[in-house]
Amino acid sequence: MKKTPMRLRPWNQAAWGGVLYFALTAGVLATDAPPERENPAAPARMHAASPATAQPHGTLTVEFQGEKAFKEKRLRVEISRQIKSIEESQLDEATADDASFFLTIFYRKQGYAKAAVRAVIRGPNRLQLVIEEGPLTKLGDVVFRGNAKFDSATLLNYLSGPTRERFPRVRKDQELPFVKGDIDQGADLIHRLYLAEGFLHAVVEPPVISFRDGNARADISVKISEGRQYRFGAPAFSGTPIFSREELQGVIAKTLAQPWSPGRVTAMERDLDAFYKKRGYFTATVSAESDPATTEGETVAIQFTIAAGPRYRFDGIVVRGLDQLRPSFLDHRFGRLSGKLYDPDEIDKKFREMMQTGLFTSLRINPQAVPGDLVRLDIDLEEAKPKEFGFAVGFETFEGAYASASYTNRDLGGRGRPLTFATKLSSRGYSGEVLYSDPWLLESDYGLRLRLYAITRDQDGYTKNEYGFHPTLSRNLTEHWEVSAFALAKSVTVKDSKIMPLALLGPTNYTVDSVGVATTVDFRNSKVTPTRGVVATGAFDAALGGKVEFLRATGRLSYYVPIGKTFLAFGARGGVILPSGGTGALPIDERFFNGGATTVRSFAERELGPKQGRYPLGGDAFTIFNVEYTVPLAGDLQIAAFGDAGSVTPHLGDSGVS
Repeated sequence: MKKTPMRLRPWNQAAWGGVLYFALTAGVLATDAPPERENPAAPARMHAASPATAQPHGTLTVEFQGEKAFKEKRLRVEISRQIKSIEESQLDEATADDASFFLTIFYRKQGYAKAAVRAVIRGPNRLQLVIEEGPLTKLGDVVFRGNAKFDSATLLNYLSGPTRERFPRVRKDQELPFVKGDIDQGADLIHRLYLAEGFLHAVVEPPVISFRDGNARADISVKISEGRQYRFGAPAFSGTPIFSREELQGVIAKTLAQPWSPGRVTAMERDLDAFYKKRGYFTATVSAESDPATTEGETVAIQFTIAAGPRYRFDGIVVRGLDQLRPSFLDHRFGRLSGKLYDPDEIDKKFREMMQTGLFTSLRINPQAVPGDLVRLDIDLEEAKPKEFGFAVGFETFEGAYASASYTNRDLGGRGRPLTFATKLSSRGYSGEVLYSDPWLLESDYGLRLRLYAITRDQDGYTKNEYGFHPTLSRNLTEHWEVSAFALAKSVTVKDSKIMPLALLGPTNYTVDSVGVATTVDFRNSKVTPTRGVVATGAFDAALGGKVEFLRATGRLSYYVPIGKTFLAFGARGGVILPSGGTGALPIDERFFNGGATTVRSFAERELGPKQGRYPLGGDAFTIFNVEYTVPLAGDLQIAAFGDAGSVTPHLGDSGVS
């Protein structure tokens, strides 16, 4: 049957939008039926504009007749380009038909499979679009025939996938609108699935559509001929492989065990290339040959040709774009690579380390081979503004209403070290701090953090004034393991007590001079929003030689388990503090408290544990256990169900849970 040619208009959206548009248009028009039968709105022939039929330019008046499912404003948006084109050129039969055509496409993309739009020119600049919407057609019964490798549920996910992407809020398949272009695209996805799994001769025939219930349902039948499945044979390595066959085969073993596909051939080339480059072979090349057409069976041979070349070592750096930072900053950061075997992972680590400083808005590292089997790093960068002012207002359950302000200079003296001043005022009091960080103390692997702070806060039952100095020296022993040593010198005054007798407060005017060590082992996939992995922390500190002396230990363990798109988190925390020397009762502000948004959430802040009247007293030991199941809803919105348990022990000689 002869096909009438149709015009496809250009598409000015993103690349995916362009592909989707083409698929949807093809779904409506690319059939064996004449355009006027498949799409009543498409003209039987294209009308060329001529001087005799041209209409005057001007503002176009568009009238809609028969619209029910969508408001007129929405319809105007959908054909806004056609309206603009008519106003810039002229209104004639061809441009009017274009407007009706694209409006029909819009309706069919929304599930109105039998929608038709007819254009009527009512005057020089007046266009009427008569709409016959028809019913909203939804997916009916979907049947797959000939499938053995994949079950029907899996294939249905692929078939309905394009529609589901455009209608993410529709949960049930039977409630999805029927869009033929989407179904055709889904059938193509099924075909690609078979190809990816080694069924190189698989045939997925065009879906057969049948309407029922007055066009309210569209039943779909898809016939599949799978053919045979191809797999990889034993690999062969030629050229200058250097490494043993067993070692090279181990690099690609997981991919090699999967069905044959061109993508997996490329993936193995890429894996072997990365293997060589990680071991210093910067100019190594790997090419693979594997052709199913050359085999009579189902096993496809694969031949890798490897040119390893010499081993390269890191040389120096060339930096472009520095403005505020001293050149020595990057020299020190990358200088330790000099002389080491080339490894792209080392470059990636340095890149992430630099971007985490906040000193750069962009950073590009381009390795270049130079004479002497060396790799020079060409760095092009753009520096961020180093100074930042921040201000926030909000409300917290314990602090009440608050306002905070901060000033940060991330590039103090051009050395890339940050200095921060911060203050906070809330309904419970006010605080301020000065924080200086040096992640590379004396250009070493040690980090230094100096914090000077002052706090005045109304706690439940008393008010405290505290100021102190808290230095921390830390080092990463491995990528996941950090250790630190810290000290704390502080002075605390407790006043305005409502807790009686006053002996329950312990010392009310005292100093603490303590030193301690801490460690963190972190294998989470994210420190901010983890969904898998484990993190464990532990700390021990001792206060000796002051008015108040004690030994204190705390620990935490958190474990995250992904379950599909959701995840389950388990947490346990605990701590103990032991008075030493002649301290006697511990000061109330050194004790452990429990309850609140980050501990046992069924209790208000600090409300779990021993009390005097309605005022919490804290204790010498505590435990917290949490389990939480989180389900993402939309974007960053999540919902969680949780269970918490915990205790506070007033004195270590006591038993039971408080």
